[in-house]
Amino acid sequence: MGAPTRDAFPLSAQRAVNGREDEILAAAARIFREKGYHGASIRDIADSVGLLKGSLYHYIRSKEELLARLFDGALEGTVRELETIAAREATPSDRLREMVKTYVRAVTANLDAVGLYLREWRALPAPELARLRARRRAMRALFEDVIGEGMRKREFASADAKISALAILGMCNWLFEWYRPRGRLRPEALADELADRAVRSVSR
Repeated sequence: MGAPTRDAFPLSAQRAVNGREDEILAAAARIFREKGYHGASIRDIADSVGLLKGSLYHYIRSKEELLARLFDGALEGTVRELETIAAREATPSDRLREMVKTYVRAVTANLDAVGLYLREWRALPAPELARLRARRRAMRALFEDVIGEGMRKREFASADAKISALAILGMCNWLFEWYRPRGRLRPEALADELADRAVRSVSR
C-alpha cells in the first residue's frame, strides 16, 4: 500500500497526520544532528516517535526525503517573509534590520535543521540539492539587493554587497553552534542585538 494522500482523509484525520509528520520531522532533525545523517537510521527515528519502522513509511518515503523536507521547512516560509520585508517602502537600514531579525528568529526556531544543513547538505540527492541551493541564492540576493540599495543611497559604506550579505548570513547561521534557547538571551533579544550589529557593520 502506498503512502496516504491528503485528500484521502477528513479534516480531523489530516490534522492528526500533519501533527504526526511534524513530530517525525522534529525527531529526525534531532537524531540526524546527534548521530550524523549517515549514522542515523530510519529505525532510530521510528523508535523515537513510538512507531514501527514499516509504519514510518506511511509518512515518509526515505531518509533522503526526510532530510530534504527538513531543509525545505526551515527555508520556505522564511524566504517569503524576507521577500515581503525587502519590498517594503522603508529605508535600507530599516529593511535590513527587520530582515536580520526575521532570519535570526527562523534560525533559533530551527537550530537542529540549520546545524544539519551546514553539516550534511552534501547528502541530499542532486535534484534536491540544486533546488535548495537555488532557494538559498535567492535569499542571499534579497540581502544583497537591500545592502546594494543602501550603498547607492550612501546610507551604507560597505564596499561589496555580496560579501556583506554573506558575512551577515554567516553570523546568523553560526547560532546553531553556540545559541541555547534556555540561556540568558531570549530569541527576540538576540534578534535585536544581531540586527543592530548587522546594520552597524555596513553603515557609514
